Amino acid sequence: MRYKEVNINKIIVGESYEIHNYVETEEFIKIFIKSKKLTACCPNCQNNCKIHGTYKRKIQDTPIHNKTVWLYTVAYEYRCENKNCKTNIFAEELEFAKKNQVMTDRLIQFIVCISIFMSNSSASMTLELIGVKVSADTIKNLYDRIKIIDDVDVEEVGIDDVAIRKGMKYATAIYNMKTHNLIALLEGRDAETLKEWLKTHPKIKKVARDRASAFASAITEMLPDCVQIADRFHLFENIIDYLKNFFYGEMPEKIYIK
Repeated sequence: MRYKEVNINKIIVGESYEIHNYVETEEFIKIFIKSKKLTACCPNCQNNCKIHGTYKRKIQDTPIHNKTVWLYTVAYEYRCENKNCKTNIFAEELEFAKKNQVMTDRLIQFIVCISIFMSNSSASMTLELIGVKVSADTIKNLYDRIKIIDDVDVEEVGIDDVAIRKGMKYATAIYNMKTHNLIALLEGRDAETLKEWLKTHPKIKKVARDRASAFASAITEMLPDCVQIADRFHLFENIIDYLKNFFYGEMPEKIYIK
């Protein structure tokens, strides 16, 4: 197997990390990074702590040119010298991967975004073609960990129906328009279900929705002062439908080109 190893003189990656080496083959890329943080605040007492030791982690990142990317990270452990604190030694929290994760946050997001359109097995095989090593069971575990957190203080939401199983089972998805996070997934797509949810969210001032009359009537009844906005997708869809009907009615059946 051919490989290329390059020694790099401390390429700075943001404010917290630097690349000091990488190895590239026809199948993978290994990037060796090191934390630059020499001190850290104790998570318990917030005391400023010094380095006690180091620890290493191997974390998979998003692929480059269909090659699997591995981050070999050297991070620090810190000792809290506050005698009244219960915390003795704590590990540095990486900005790109949470504790015990073997994949970066952006890779997990990448996997979930692709896998949502296919089965776990198909997604695993497809991702392998572009350089992501992940099993079908791992993809399932990622989905099982997803939590939808509601926000009773939300003021601007987007509402649309989504297919859980196309042609058979539908749900109502509600998003926070400011953060773009999903805050509710209601069973069905009828007005009564939406009304019950709107009862507990009286602070809503704006709703972006599709053309469903059931959603419109539910919002009007429960939040009469709320501004209802037609989202861009459905506005374009309306324009396309109108133009189709216009051209079909105005254009002749046959067009002769000289």
